[in-house]
Amino acid sequence: MDNLYPFVHLLPDGRLFVFANARSVLYDVDSGDVVREYPELDGGPRNYPSGGSSTMLPLDPADGYARAEVVVCGGAQYGVFLHRQTDMPAATTCGRISAIDPDGAWAVEEMPFPRVMGDMVMLPTGEVLIINGAQSGSQGYEMGSNPCLNPVLYRPDQPAGLRFMTLTPTTIPRMYHSTANLLPDGRVLVAGSNPHYFYRFAGDFPTELRVEAFSPEYLAADKASLRPVIKAAPERVWYGDEFVMEVEVPLPLVGLMEVNLLSAPFATHSFSQGQRMVKLAVSPAVTVADGGGFGCKAPPDGRVAPPGYYMAFAVNQMVPSVARWVQLVL
Repeated sequence: MDNLYPFVHLLPDGRLFVFANARSVLYDVDSGDVVREYPELDGGPRNYPSGGSSTMLPLDPADGYARAEVVVCGGAQYGVFLHRQTDMPAATTCGRISAIDPDGAWAVEEMPFPRVMGDMVMLPTGEVLIINGAQSGSQGYEMGSNPCLNPVLYRPDQPAGLRFMTLTPTTIPRMYHSTANLLPDGRVLVAGSNPHYFYRFAGDFPTELRVEAFSPEYLAADKASLRPVIKAAPERVWYGDEFVMEVEVPLPLVGLMEVNLLSAPFATHSFSQGQRMVKLAVSPAVTVADGGGFGCKAPPDGRVAPPGYYMAFAVNQMVPSVARWVQLVL
């Protein structure tokens, strides 16, 4: 048990980081070899039915897309599913590791709440929303209890010990079979929760058909004057392309605009398959026909950003625009 639905991340060097239970390996897809076994992550199992979650932090051109950090959060204790211990507290920790660094080791941090069956959603700012889940039990039918109603924001650039921020709670439990996905307007679509063998609309934790939209703090009314608007962007770009994105901001720009590509993943069983954020190299503002623009450089290859459709966000002082869909092609 505790090793179904492994967390798999494509690293920017083309190898795979594969995590199952509490162990992880570096897998070379070209040779078919496991080239490294990472240290074990303390804190109990993290994969189904223990229901932790994982994401890879944003890839950045500032270091040549050479650094890849993976975060794994939440889970259950060993034996909870087997012995049906629905009231056993969930894991309270997150582990973070630099996956390409040959000396990379897990750094462990405490979350504000124990959480199993949480979803980790990468936001356009590079922060991570941890939402949904329970504080006790495990994944599986009739196996969770004590819903975790408070979302948490993980801020990877803050010092250790200051990275978690507790956010406004929902009133709707989202446990087994819940999901969360980023929308192009910067909100997060939250849906699901059916911890029963069949649809059941009476009793504890009924089957949930309501859908919510979570609005992060960057969409607050007092930040509207900072929110950029993308006026023009290419519909298609090729690897290594240089292109201009036309952007307007209500107030004068302070510092550089960020342009970030976010994939369109699908989420199931507490893991967002294919979730990825790639920052673009951005030049200072340039003058274009209808106002201001920024020179951007597309990712160098498919290891950094696999071909496909991405949401392109302009981000001004941690406030994102509405995204434009951009196809990255070979």
